[in-house]
Amino acid sequence: MNRLLFLDALRGIAALSVALFHYTSVYRSLYGHGFSPRYDFDYGLYGVELFFMISGFVIFFSFDRIKSGGEFLFNRAIRLYPTYWFSMITTFLVVQTFGLPGFETTVPQMLVNLTMFQKLARVPDVDGVYWSLFSEWMFYLMMLALFMTNNLKRILWVGPVWVLLSLVHKYAFSFGVGGALLNLYHGVFFYAGILFYLLRKHPEKKPIILGHLLFSIAAIVALYLPEGLAHTLVIISFFGLFYLGLMGKLEFMVNKVLLFLGSISYALYLIHQFVGYVIINETRALFGDSLLVIVPPLVISLTAAWLITSYVEKPVVNKLKNWYKQRNGAPMQEERKIPVSGFAKPETAPTK
Repeated sequence: MNRLLFLDALRGIAALSVALFHYTSVYRSLYGHGFSPRYDFDYGLYGVELFFMISGFVIFFSFDRIKSGGEFLFNRAIRLYPTYWFSMITTFLVVQTFGLPGFETTVPQMLVNLTMFQKLARVPDVDGVYWSLFSEWMFYLMMLALFMTNNLKRILWVGPVWVLLSLVHKYAFSFGVGGALLNLYHGVFFYAGILFYLLRKHPEKKPIILGHLLFSIAAIVALYLPEGLAHTLVIISFFGLFYLGLMGKLEFMVNKVLLFLGSISYALYLIHQFVGYVIINETRALFGDSLLVIVPPLVISLTAAWLITSYVEKPVVNKLKNWYKQRNGAPMQEERKIPVSGFAKPETAPTK
């Protein structure tokens, strides 16, 4: 069994956790729920941080396989944009049709959202989860810059500086827009994912890499402890999950349910939030004060994610990959599958 399949399972858990967080805690804060707050899934918020760690791992791995910066950007674009565009336009139309107080956007704003860089233009997101895709792209571009300048091999020098800048940004001096461009709040998670990849690739460097991981954990404590000890411990537990997974101790998680969730996790992440809120608004009268009010949005979002993955993402990506092969006169490297990022579909992986 490919040990890295646990990453797909983690992606499924992360996506479902984020959805449950939005349908319980966030919806309550926005519109109110009738059921008890003890059922709110507050910790689902940190599913995004887990996505970022997975991205750090698999994106750094991808640079071992690509031949050029153009190939890297093409791979990222075809994996992210088609599903994003379909989900974003669907969300826009649903919100425009049924309304969602406080979150409607205009057609010009929706068009800016097509870029995924609406944050730079200070345009609101069509869906609340889209902020994280900007962070993903900033990470991609940072790693691409290191790749193009032959500095990826210096990541164990670059990474600690990146993490230290995160602490400076939070507690000493704000870098403003530069903080967003450099991922100075979430960069430590991308770096942690990179470290776990290096731990797998270079076991002979284990003492040094573990030292960097401990430094990253210390930085996370400094960044997140103000939000509460329990929340901080949840985030630190991700490090334990990654380590156990790399050691082959999470094979019980590699099951059909979690792998299915992992396979649709990108579409689920993109489609669930505002569409889910609309569904709750339209159906909540049927459930009174019951927790069952979150069942319709969950079922519909899961179904929609499966349909988008099956009939939009897969066929479009396959066609674009075939076009790329024909254009370049040589096939792209065929390898075994792992996620191409924390959010997007599986792509390639080593087998050891």
